[in-house]
Amino acid sequence: MKTTLLFTVLFFSITSVFGNFGLRVGDPRNTWETYQGTIESASLTVAPKGLFMEYGLILEFSSKGTKWTNVKDTLEVTLNFDLPENAMITDSWLWLGEDTIKAVILDRWTASSIYESIVNRRRDPSVLYKQSATQYELRVFPMAGSETRKVKITYLVPVSWNKTNISSELPISILKTSDTLPSELTVYTWENEQWKNPLITNDENLQFKNITDVNYGECKSVEIPSSKFSSNLKIAFDTPLTNGVYFSKFSVADEGYYQLALSPASFLNSTATKKVAVLVDFEASNTELKNTEILDILKEEMQNNLSSNDSFNLFFSNLNILRHSEKWVQATNENIESAFQILNNDLSDYSNLAALLANGIEFINENGNDGKILLVSNSSQYYDYQVANKLIDDLLEMMTIKIPIHITDYQTLNYRYYYTDQFQYYGNSYFYANLAKLTAGSYQSLENGKSVSELFGSAFKYLQGSINSFDFHNTTQNGFCFSRYYLNKDENVAYLNEMILQVGKFKGSMPFEIDFSGEYNNEIFSEKIEIAENQALENISVIKKIWAGTFIKSMEKDYSSNDIVAEIIDESIKNRILSLYTSFLCLEDTSKWCLTCLPNEFRNDWTDGPIMVGIDNPGVLADTVSVYPNPFKENLNIEVQINELSELKDLSVYDLKGSLIYKFDKNTINSGSRKTIFWNGQTQNGTVLKPGVYLLVFKTAKTSKTIKIVKQ
Repeated sequence: MKTTLLFTVLFFSITSVFGNFGLRVGDPRNTWETYQGTIESASLTVAPKGLFMEYGLILEFSSKGTKWTNVKDTLEVTLNFDLPENAMITDSWLWLGEDTIKAVILDRWTASSIYESIVNRRRDPSVLYKQSATQYELRVFPMAGSETRKVKITYLVPVSWNKTNISSELPISILKTSDTLPSELTVYTWENEQWKNPLITNDENLQFKNITDVNYGECKSVEIPSSKFSSNLKIAFDTPLTNGVYFSKFSVADEGYYQLALSPASFLNSTATKKVAVLVDFEASNTELKNTEILDILKEEMQNNLSSNDSFNLFFSNLNILRHSEKWVQATNENIESAFQILNNDLSDYSNLAALLANGIEFINENGNDGKILLVSNSSQYYDYQVANKLIDDLLEMMTIKIPIHITDYQTLNYRYYYTDQFQYYGNSYFYANLAKLTAGSYQSLENGKSVSELFGSAFKYLQGSINSFDFHNTTQNGFCFSRYYLNKDENVAYLNEMILQVGKFKGSMPFEIDFSGEYNNEIFSEKIEIAENQALENISVIKKIWAGTFIKSMEKDYSSNDIVAEIIDESIKNRILSLYTSFLCLEDTSKWCLTCLPNEFRNDWTDGPIMVGIDNPGVLADTVSVYPNPFKENLNIEVQINELSELKDLSVYDLKGSLIYKFDKNTINSGSRKTIFWNGQTQNGTVLKPGVYLLVFKTAKTSKTIKIVKQ
């Protein structure tokens, strides 16, 4: 289940995230009639950036397979897609023939106003929105029924770390929005001393080759055919840890930005071993994935997270439960591979959950009573709390001693919601949550953009147990660190096999000092690490962007304050990172822009906002609006000029949540006139506004402008 942060700057509605993941094409004049679009071609550039991979995804859209095939058809392309929760979009491009337009980043209201007005006038824009913490929407207009449109989206996606490599999933889910899959996904990447041995996981036939490309120069490339498109496909590089630590920094004047990855297991040297019975239950109607895809993902995560000191056994749901062995098996990569090959494709497409759990408990009872259960399931038949309670009682009664049951729920389809004891549950969540609680296990499900691979991988950290009383502190030798953000964990909890991933800012000079301590397996530990200047990697500016994107995401979680929203907009525009309140806009007809009003690298003061200037009649003064003083305390002067060939459409004040504050009478300002309007900073019903940031919206037949105004 995905939770939605539903918010918009001003009153442009954000599309609901439920059931709206896909690619559609249609005539924007008849929004009710759309069809699934096609991705004709796709390519991806990948560049490791430490805790993130930088992706450059190029897609070419068409209306193939729809009723629109004529050159006179004027269509809009809409792509709704997911990215991982910590991902951040950093740029957008639109192709116009052989030329490429790079997007400007604007506040969401201005970008939406411009895009919608251009769609009505049939120009060539694209606009990219962030809809929630994990969901995005791209719109492209126009596309003739007989042509294609090409776009590029650049984004940073967080990497996963294990004992051998760092990896991130390829954007296969985006490609699967296509009515007809593109014939292949071409992946380009580069290798250097730090980032070595790129590979596509889980398919030894997909090998990178050295090439010289006209666009990318000397690089490595691999073509992944559509027949191999799988949610388990990842790109991976060798783990760049040195003595259990990865550290890189970027300095600006007396202030710096850093990113840090630390492996607790590299310092604790735990000899504790795991014995895990892996139970696999599969209900085909509750997921878009095939059972073979689920098994491939699970096999990879077992190989990445279990060592030869650990033991396992494998159980498959079927009419009669399938058990790989009658004894514990050493968890080598070869033995894990063999177990999946022996059981092959015998996992059923229907659930037999109760019998599966009973079989796993019996096995542990018979083999030392010192194992744990990892249940991988997406079934939903035990939603009724009375039935669930009875099954839980029966399972507990079977146990000779309490057996921890760790549960991963990967259901994505056919949710059934219900309330019990004033709590909302869905699927088997009541059953799973209570079974895990009563056995001292854990329960987690797909939410917040987490992938199945991430879900399965994170389950193994619970098997090893947490580090109690965990404390982590870092600083510089003659300074300090501040504004720290953990990318993958609660800062107060750590797990032996989970990397500590952190970005932050620092003052002072190297060396960088790390202290961390806690209690694991009833033993207290304390570690001190020092990183010298020559041990810090990559002096790259993207670290500053990573920190800024993380900072923006932290602010987005609290959108109750106008000041916070204003700061998000400023940080987003300054750092070119898409937020809930900004948009990337590509526009062909750049003569409609007041270039002196562009944000970010063109100017630092966003107060006047972007503006579209009508130039259809050279020599005639454009429609204009200005305000003073800004900030204001009690009264604001608004100077408006409308040329004689235009007319005022709207002059209103909104707060940053999109609520109308005050609407001026447009009939008091005639075409061909100039007028100063006085506003007392009150709402339409006479309530005095609180201090904060507001937006003045000015629209005429030829111009659209938004001004940020500040009331003190």
